[in-house]
Amino acid sequence: MRLEKKIAISIIIFGAVLAAPFITGKIIVNVTPSVPVGLWLKLENSKLERGDVVQVPFNSFKFNSWVPEVYHKKNSWGDVPYLKRVAGLPGDLVEVLPDGLLKVAGEILPNSLALSRDGKGNELKTYPLPVILDSNEIWLTSDSERGFDSRYLGPANLNECFKAVPLITK
Repeated sequence: MRLEKKIAISIIIFGAVLAAPFITGKIIVNVTPSVPVGLWLKLENSKLERGDVVQVPFNSFKFNSWVPEVYHKKNSWGDVPYLKRVAGLPGDLVEVLPDGLLKVAGEILPNSLALSRDGKGNELKTYPLPVILDSNEIWLTSDSERGFDSRYLGPANLNECFKAVPLITK
């Protein structure tokens, strides 16, 4: 076999090996400030704890029927999942304090004041609180105060959330 052909085959194989994690969804590319920007690895069958980052599909949120399509992007595979941080687990109380900040499981969440409008002036609805999370629900937040999370979408289905760990982030 000629050297050029061997090199071409090697490049194709190397490219396929590099692309496979992206195609299978194991590698997540995050470009939003909800959690640090960068590459994340999706884990299966991992126990979730407060502070963990999860990949969550838009349809997993309980209060999503009011949401305009602009808030959940689509690609050729369907809805692009979100990356969010776990703030509340099953059985936790989620409530609004007099100053508008959220308190989850006794902990006050900084940057949790719900906005009435998005950056383009569109009205935002909020999930009615207080609530005690059911056995299959978790409360998800964003690192950014402008993040689109459980404040607006309600609890997410625990069984549809997958832990994500940073590979390369900013």
